[in-house]
Amino acid sequence: MNNRFSVIFLALLLQMVSCKDADQKKEGTSLEKNAFHTVSIDGDYSISIPKFMNGTTGLNEEASLQYQSLRREAYVIVIDEPKKGFEEVYRDLKQYDDHLSVIQNYRDARIKILSRTTEIIGKSEPESIKIHGLVAEALELDAKVNGLDNEISYFLTFVDGGEKVYMIMCWTLKNQKEEHKKTFKTIAESFKLIL
Repeated sequence: MNNRFSVIFLALLLQMVSCKDADQKKEGTSLEKNAFHTVSIDGDYSISIPKFMNGTTGLNEEASLQYQSLRREAYVIVIDEPKKGFEEVYRDLKQYDDHLSVIQNYRDARIKILSRTTEIIGKSEPESIKIHGLVAEALELDAKVNGLDNEISYFLTFVDGGEKVYMIMCWTLKNQKEEHKKTFKTIAESFKLIL
């Protein structure tokens, strides 16, 4: 009789725990939907940023948007520049490839700039995508950064915005890459020009 009571008690306890886990999972999914807020930059573009990130100014002096979470080791910046100006400068430097699109040239130029301060360990093939009707390319790369012990994983998205070209750069520690991958993809795919 005592053993039977113990088995029934244990079964009830396990059922209560599994119901509680299911409720927490439901709460987690509803939190995900509300986990971002939209930020507009200079009447130019808007982008969704996770609520766990805070605005900052120390990540990159060229960036029009900079957010970070030091606690979660997650960072995002957006760099934009006039397409015509970019093209002219790189043609003058004889570094513009007429066989590539503007966005592909911009991608190559930005990766070259990044490689000045990092040693690129691995890089995915660029993926052509559309973001709210805009031509874009996305890729991931892992790198060793001068002065840091841990490798960094970058998620780069390059967007052709008509008058401007944009780079959305998200990064984290390589060992947290999978944890942040979905969030970083959501950030990049939320990019919209303000018309």
